[in-house]
Amino acid sequence: MKRVYSPFFYLSTLNFNYSMGILTMKNKLLLVFSLLVFCSSAALAQEKRTIEGTVTDAEGIPLPAVNVLVKGSNVGTSTDAEGHYEISVSGDVTLIFSMMGFEDKELNTEGKDRIDVVLYEETIGLDEVTVVGYSEVETQHLASSVADVDMENIQTRSIAKLEEAFSGTLPGVTLMQGSNLPGSVPGTISIRGISTLQNASPLVIVDGMEQSLTDIDPNQIKDITVLKDAASAAMYGSRGANGVIIIETKRGTADRFMVDVHSWGAIDDPINLPSFVNSANYMRLNNEARSMQGQSELFTQQEIAQAEGGEYTNTDWLNTVMERKAYSHNTSASISGGGGVGTFNLMLGYLEENGLNLYEGTQKFSARFNTNINIADQFELMADFYAHRLQVDRLLSNTDGHGLYRMAWEMKPTQQIFYDSELDDHYKLHNNQNPLASIYHGGAWNALHDRSTINLRPRYYINDKLHLAGNVSYMVNKSADKYTRDTFKFFDGDGEPVDVWQNAVGSSQGVSRSQITARALVNYETNLRKEKDKIYLIAGSEIMNNTYTDYREISKSSFFGKVNYSFDNRYLLEGTARADGSSKFAPGNRWGFFPSGAFAWNIHNEDFMSGLTDSGLLNQLKVRLSYGIIGNENVDPYLWQEVVNAWGWTMRVPNPDFTWEKQKQKNIGVDLATLNNRLDISFEAYNKHSYDLIYSNFPVPPLTGSYYLTSSVNIGEVENKGWEVSANWSDEIGDFSYDVGGMLFNNENKVLKAGYAKSDTLIFTDDPDKIWYRGISIDNYYGYESDGYFQNQQEVESTEAKLPNTMPGDIRYVDQNGDGVINDKDKVNLGDPFPHFNYSVNIDLNYKRWDFSVIGQGVGKRTGRLNGLEGYPVKMDGSTNSLGAPRQYYMNNRWTPDNPDARFPRVWTGSTPNAELSDVWLSDASFFRIKNIEVGYSIPTIGNSIRDVRIYLNAQDAFTFTSWEGLEPERNGGNGNYPRMSSYSIGIQASIY
Repeated sequence: MKRVYSPFFYLSTLNFNYSMGILTMKNKLLLVFSLLVFCSSAALAQEKRTIEGTVTDAEGIPLPAVNVLVKGSNVGTSTDAEGHYEISVSGDVTLIFSMMGFEDKELNTEGKDRIDVVLYEETIGLDEVTVVGYSEVETQHLASSVADVDMENIQTRSIAKLEEAFSGTLPGVTLMQGSNLPGSVPGTISIRGISTLQNASPLVIVDGMEQSLTDIDPNQIKDITVLKDAASAAMYGSRGANGVIIIETKRGTADRFMVDVHSWGAIDDPINLPSFVNSANYMRLNNEARSMQGQSELFTQQEIAQAEGGEYTNTDWLNTVMERKAYSHNTSASISGGGGVGTFNLMLGYLEENGLNLYEGTQKFSARFNTNINIADQFELMADFYAHRLQVDRLLSNTDGHGLYRMAWEMKPTQQIFYDSELDDHYKLHNNQNPLASIYHGGAWNALHDRSTINLRPRYYINDKLHLAGNVSYMVNKSADKYTRDTFKFFDGDGEPVDVWQNAVGSSQGVSRSQITARALVNYETNLRKEKDKIYLIAGSEIMNNTYTDYREISKSSFFGKVNYSFDNRYLLEGTARADGSSKFAPGNRWGFFPSGAFAWNIHNEDFMSGLTDSGLLNQLKVRLSYGIIGNENVDPYLWQEVVNAWGWTMRVPNPDFTWEKQKQKNIGVDLATLNNRLDISFEAYNKHSYDLIYSNFPVPPLTGSYYLTSSVNIGEVENKGWEVSANWSDEIGDFSYDVGGMLFNNENKVLKAGYAKSDTLIFTDDPDKIWYRGISIDNYYGYESDGYFQNQQEVESTEAKLPNTMPGDIRYVDQNGDGVINDKDKVNLGDPFPHFNYSVNIDLNYKRWDFSVIGQGVGKRTGRLNGLEGYPVKMDGSTNSLGAPRQYYMNNRWTPDNPDARFPRVWTGSTPNAELSDVWLSDASFFRIKNIEVGYSIPTIGNSIRDVRIYLNAQDAFTFTSWEGLEPERNGGNGNYPRMSSYSIGIQASIY
């Protein structure tokens, strides 16, 4: 008799010291984590026996070094040079045969003493599986719109932030990136347009957990799947209206112990910086503006001549604050392995991004530990642990990362940095500011952002068709910041004190958030009709709770089910139903029901297509149709409740009918593979109808005495419709292989109903340049149409319809209704800011050990707005309206009596009618950008252990072709921000096994 004890794990009291650099918090956590994997107090020892056999490939060639493991144990062996193996087992067990580059195979030993095995090479094709909605489905059996990111191309690049991987890589997915600020999110990902006034970001699921893209290391990812239509996203019901991104991180394999390393370093260079006028031209323009406005000139001709001759102050403030080249560095490493009892993968990452001055930058640390534990043949536990820390170092005057650059833009070239004196650090203040002084004496600001997760996913296999699964996860987010500044005195030119930046120190802790999710699933998958058909069934329920340290709490509860059915691999059906309840909505309106369905026809599997398929001319032809309803609950909690201020006045009117945003989606798609899978073409067309849109700031007449009264309501309808087409050609010629691909897609949106009736108009009190009425885009430029410029005083005086203080050289606005007055009634729709006709091209070339790739990405149509100092000659701050200096481009294209048909109106300072939104300040922002260029060289082995070494050079955003008159075509103008950067890097990848 042999006694076998149930295994358990016990973690004793842990003492965590949570230090934010400003706060120290000591907590004692008692974590008792016991796992009862089987109940058996005693078992009879079974006689050992030997299993032997030979392992070969599909052509019968023996395979040496194949791992042979007993599932659920660490007992194993490997095949010899002839592919032969012997292994001793007790009773009937399952053997796992695995080898790098081949598909794993599991075989039971029941009634067998010899088992010969054939392993097949891993292939990517119709038999691959796709993760959709808590389960896996063979790709050939999908009827909905699902796209996969090519992770091989992503992980060979030097990408610092995962969002950047979505630019130009998937049809229907856009990322508009305005800057490369260290520590910030590069932009918002949009899937098939924007259809809400609320948060339009897609739902992100990482290993079954709802998380953010921002902190995920691209090197830790195995697969990314994007669910684009309602049929695929309906399993996420209330959160799927903006699309769903499903991420699987890497796990260990039972093949061998392995270490992977990827390290790169990059130099970042601003793509396009503003070229402001020099001192001499600034003086001329300032005098010109003041002269036309009837004011005395500030600068004499002698001063202008001195500036022209280099004898006057001529400060380039932007160059002054950009003290160095920005650089970044990333190193990631993983240690993975396993045996029959399970696998593990420990992944570590470090990312350093430095800003353009000597102090600012960020550091990011991440650690992920993924484990798979197999207990016998029936129980499996995936236990994952993740920790992430982002450390941000910025100036106290630049806590958002852009403030220093706004300050530099506000300066004039005629202003000195220092007084001409012998005093140390004798800075000269201008409007009580000096950007360089802010760097060295304005103080420092530091922040920490921490995230930790525990994710447990047990799975119990009742048989090879039916299994039960669960998911319990916990996530906590914390943040804190501190600031410090030493006392610094400013003196005037005579050495007399004029100002003091006093000593300051402080700290604060951000609102912490904890999220716990529990999910129970039952999965059934089997073949029917003698393996002609296949059915996938999944049903489950989920609860989620988010708790915040500012006393907010959000609870969700869901029930869902889905069926996929493949009839003879020709006709595919999908059906999904999900019910969601959320505490964000008013009682009685908290539950929503979200069904969907899809049908697809694998035409290539029809008998009448056999001639084409057998010849290799046709490999796949699938037609897909889908329809569904999904929801959107991306809103703040408690919006339906009343808000009362300290004086007892109602500020927000309660709304007991406040409920879900909903969206109806239709999709049609065609997938074609031909010429022996060398050519792939895909086409999609869709229509998304959103209704019951949530507007959280709807104005209500102030009947209670409140000066401002709002309510949260469900109002309006919006339609997004578009199409997507992509194609890829791949082939091999001897040692040379290549892939050439491209995509083109477009989305148009419009308001179908702005209020409760189709004829309603909705005015946004917080944005006078935006309006809603039937037919207009959800975001729009609502302003004046121009009719040239007033050329002289006589034209000004003879024109009745004009704005106050109009002068020669000012914009002549069109009086749309002919009432002789220019006001809001004359504003018209001038377009929208969305990217249209998005496209990309990609080329991958491989010759022996060399590889070369190029990705080009562009936007065929976009209207950008030239506001702020990117367009105007001064900063329109609502006060003096005189800060800053014009760009040289403005100077060269401004109105003067000698240039009556100019691009821009006259130069001005102070108040002006020219700064209103009009078509004058709108510009073509279409562009084409070489997104990525990379060349690499691979070395198969170095010595006995170092393998798969690859060294590469990479350039991102190196070239941009555009007619945009501003700085960065992916964003509108402004008054200064951290610049958009191109990046040039060198990297190395290697494996040790």
